[in-house]
Amino acid sequence: MKKVYKDKQEQFGWDAIYKMLEIAKHEEGIVYEPNWYSNYCMTDAMCEEWKQWFLKECTKRFKMYKKKAETEFDWFNLMYGLKINNDYDPERKE
Repeated sequence: MKKVYKDKQEQFGWDAIYKMLEIAKHEEGIVYEPNWYSNYCMTDAMCEEWKQWFLKECTKRFKMYKKKAETEFDWFNLMYGLKINNDYDPERKE
């Protein structure tokens, strides 16, 4: 369940996390697990799709130049991005 925040930066942060999980086909509830960002993964293609979404939303919501949005993405991905594993298959049940 997505939360609604009064602070637009915090709201964007949660929206970006939920979008990343949606693209990687993980459930939103994993954000309540400790170290969730270290325990799950996505592929390079999924990360690139998430990056494109992030840049578009960031430039739209904050009236930010694309170069600045790319820097923000790099920091955000470093903090909250999932590990990259190109062998990851969200359709495979383990």
